[in-house]
Amino acid sequence: MTTMMREFESKLEPVNQYLMKEMPGDEDGQRIVQKGLLLFRQNLVRNVKVKDDLVLAEVQDVTTVKVKIDLHFPLLSKCSCPGIPWCRHRMATFFSLYQRVNRVSNWVQDWRSRKNLDDHSTQPNDLQELLKKHTKTGALKKASDLLKTQKSRGNSPEEWWSFLHQLFEEWDKDYFYRQSNLLDLHIQNFYRRLMKEAPFEREWKPLYQIFASFFLLVEIDRLLLSLQGSLNKEQQGAYELLVDEIYDGVKQLSVHALPFSFDPYVDFLKNKTSDLSTSEENSTYVKAEMYRFLWFYLFKKKAWRLEEMKRLEEAAQDDLFHHVALLHQYLMLDQLEPAQSIIKAHGEKLISYSDFWIEQLFSTKRNDTGKWLLQQLLPHLKRYLSKQSEYEQSLFNRWFLRIIPLHWMIEHENRLLKEILLALLPFSFYTFNEMLLDSKSYAEWVELQQFIGYDLRDLDGLGLKEVTKVAPEYTLPLYHVGIDHYLSQKNRESYKHAVKYLKKLRTIYRKLKKQERWEMYFNHILEKTKRLRAFHEECRKGKLIDA
Repeated sequence: MTTMMREFESKLEPVNQYLMKEMPGDEDGQRIVQKGLLLFRQNLVRNVKVKDDLVLAEVQDVTTVKVKIDLHFPLLSKCSCPGIPWCRHRMATFFSLYQRVNRVSNWVQDWRSRKNLDDHSTQPNDLQELLKKHTKTGALKKASDLLKTQKSRGNSPEEWWSFLHQLFEEWDKDYFYRQSNLLDLHIQNFYRRLMKEAPFEREWKPLYQIFASFFLLVEIDRLLLSLQGSLNKEQQGAYELLVDEIYDGVKQLSVHALPFSFDPYVDFLKNKTSDLSTSEENSTYVKAEMYRFLWFYLFKKKAWRLEEMKRLEEAAQDDLFHHVALLHQYLMLDQLEPAQSIIKAHGEKLISYSDFWIEQLFSTKRNDTGKWLLQQLLPHLKRYLSKQSEYEQSLFNRWFLRIIPLHWMIEHENRLLKEILLALLPFSFYTFNEMLLDSKSYAEWVELQQFIGYDLRDLDGLGLKEVTKVAPEYTLPLYHVGIDHYLSQKNRESYKHAVKYLKKLRTIYRKLKKQERWEMYFNHILEKTKRLRAFHEECRKGKLIDA
């Protein structure tokens, strides 16, 4: 860690300690941390500025909020949202700062571990027993025992797997019966135990890291399902550490070409991905992410993918994981016809899994396949969104628009992008609005405003002034509808707004050399409102009619 990073970590420490101590471990605290983590991971923390002991930032949630974090006195930190004392926006901003010095997933694990131990601080006997169990497999051993353990890891993938299985069998798993709320802590501690047995050679450590993480996720999942039949969302979140470790290991391996000595290990792990198959809904997403990540970055050979595709087709299972895995192989092999059949049958359920494919296809310049996938998913978007809450729809929109290549689509697939944005309305309004203005699609821009129904005052900041200058003929319907709206409210304030926009409308008609149409329209307005004395008074003040 550089000197600058150490200094920043020292600056951040008061906030870190404050959150560790004051952020409750109850359901509310868990929700704040999880939502803050979601906002951070979706890159919704923006314009972060650090000045002395103050941090200023903006967080794009349902609306944009302003956050101020006092690094010296965290309790004085503020947010423009009504949440107190520490909201998800301040939490997300903290994560954006913390990532500069450490992994955010480590902080979350440490916080959960500390809070879980604090919850049991009133039971010293249980805590002592817990600590003993946590250190049971990691206790001091004789040198001869360590040599035996090191030897038992072996020098083949089968021996590695057997060794991991042996340690797992020796692990005291009473925790899962008596203290299931400490699942994060159990997994984290046992994973550290496994990593103590990693090979000494630097190049072999990432491979062992993948083995250990993959093995532990499969076995923990199997254990929990055998104990309770299904997983809850909190238990699903406990897998994040293992997924992150696999990502990290694969990325380290992908930097250089793999040595031939790795081939049997990679082949062994490839065959083990069949163990990820699950019909349990809450573990499907994590397992599907792991499966696709490995089959994209590590198992790249076409022959392997063809073999895996054949295995999945012959298995003919009907759970969601199976369909996601098979669709992944079809997309990687450009087998679009069978891929289309899967999307047609399960498209709505596949929407939330689509980010990986969209990002990877476009990032690897397979633009035609990426465009094809978006076209296939488009008919399922509205139905998928209709089953989500308004907040979830808003989050999905930001997530989905961030993963599709907007600039490429504006240039090459403008029509498809418009169809996607239409399907996502009203949550895609601002993106759609800017796109139509940039492409000078003024007629469609007016149609969009008519669909949304914003007030004329709001439209001034959304492009109405700009369109009025360059294409005034398109804006006439907006002014007419907006003025009628103000008149229908029948109060002095709305009449003032009506007069303001009537004057602008008069200018537009003059610019278009349609003075007669303006006079006909305005006389009609005066006749229709002849009993609205206050409105006529405002017209005289605005010099629309003679005093």
